[in-house]
Amino acid sequence: MTSAGFVERTFQLISGVGGWRERDLWARGIANWSDFEAAAKQGVVMSTKLDGPLLERIAEAQVALEARDLAALARLVPAREHWRLYPDFSEQAAFFDIEADGENVPTVVGVMDRAGLASFRRNRTMHLVPARLEQSPIWVTFNGAVFDVPVLRHTFETFPSPLVHLDLRFLVRRTHLKGGLKGIEEALHLHRPPHLKGLKGFDAIRLWREWTFNHRLDALRILIEYNLFDAINLRSVLEWTMWRCADLYAWDVERRPIFERGDVQYDLSRLVLAEEGL
Repeated sequence: MTSAGFVERTFQLISGVGGWRERDLWARGIANWSDFEAAAKQGVVMSTKLDGPLLERIAEAQVALEARDLAALARLVPAREHWRLYPDFSEQAAFFDIEADGENVPTVVGVMDRAGLASFRRNRTMHLVPARLEQSPIWVTFNGAVFDVPVLRHTFETFPSPLVHLDLRFLVRRTHLKGGLKGIEEALHLHRPPHLKGLKGFDAIRLWREWTFNHRLDALRILIEYNLFDAINLRSVLEWTMWRCADLYAWDVERRPIFERGDVQYDLSRLVLAEEGL
């Protein structure tokens, strides 16, 4: 995914410039960093107190963006606006979701990143999760700041931290969509296969118990598939949310198609069917 000019529209780079001032700049036709620099050459844009520091930060951000320095940009852009970094660094993102038993101990973890799809299971490959996530400086979750990441931190003695964590539970609210991930998927017509429809967190606990107590391989495979769909659909939800925010902010940006899970459907099926439960 190429840059759509999202981060260049960010003026919340200094104290004193928040969402209101930023929207005011957009309304005045100052849509991006270049526009602000041009306007500053003609006179005061916001105030003599704010214009100078903002110009300095814009210059820093331009250097960081040209160098593809995600760490520097993550420091300059406030965390609540980190989603604007995604179009320029989408290949560095890991989309992941965890399932846990009734005591919040992970049972399976599904990850989709630039290396592809992966599923990690308790007592087999779960120990590999920290190293896998450490490879991606951007994490995308749904409610992960509240549940997934704290549970994983409690599980592992050492656990990495990303440069950017996009928790879609909070970001998607900007588009006026409400509810959990499954409800949002339905609203966006991201339908799951019939055998996964209606499954929720409690079902994930039930499926894990059916595997551990009754050794039902079909239950384990359904659990892994259910979990992987959570990870996969996160990308579609993020990209839909990103474009919807652009529409709401009236940004003139080149529209790109959102991620289609058909691109990884074969890998998902192969991964699930290869699971032998050993």
